[in-house]
Amino acid sequence: MPALHSFLTPATLLLLAGGWLLAGCSSPSSTAPPAADAAQTSNTPPPAFPFGGKVDSLNGIAGHAFGEPLSAFTDLRLLPPTPGVPVGPTQTYTYEGTKGWFGKHRAQVPSQLYTFLDGKFYAFMAIGDPTILRPEATYLLGPGQAQGAYQLFWEGAKARAVYAEKAVGFGREGRLDVLSKTMEAALAAKQQAQLKADNAQ
Repeated sequence: MPALHSFLTPATLLLLAGGWLLAGCSSPSSTAPPAADAAQTSNTPPPAFPFGGKVDSLNGIAGHAFGEPLSAFTDLRLLPPTPGVPVGPTQTYTYEGTKGWFGKHRAQVPSQLYTFLDGKFYAFMAIGDPTILRPEATYLLGPGQAQGAYQLFWEGAKARAVYAEKAVGFGREGRLDVLSKTMEAALAAKQQAQLKADNAQ
């Protein structure tokens, strides 16, 4: 597992630098913190989401945040329902435009799907050339937490992303999934309520 990447914001870095500068300019008579306080500081637990800073900051994909209405999107075509699969509360659209990074790389990343829950942007999936898709995923979301050579995870408080590769024919295929954890919970609640309603009949 790779070392944790830096997730400090520029503002945090400025505050830290300011603290160091103030400490360097203080008089020799200033007192150092007690050893017990120093030990407590060094034992501070790691953040709950060490690989989730960027996925939470983005909270969607470049150009669109989770929760945006369908009307904020262009060049989407609704996918027909899958035969034999019950229609649920979500609708999935394929992107056919040429805007943004994903639009400009449609030849290399031909499958780009947007899922909406109650008309609000809930999840994004892209499938294509891993030599193109993986660098873009790490650019957008940071290095991520690796599991093996072909999987990366980003777990935030508000959003989650997974990048994975698999062998296809004589090459490899990459897949990036990004979803809203808030809307995931809302979907689970809807499905649970529907299940209870079905069982009550």
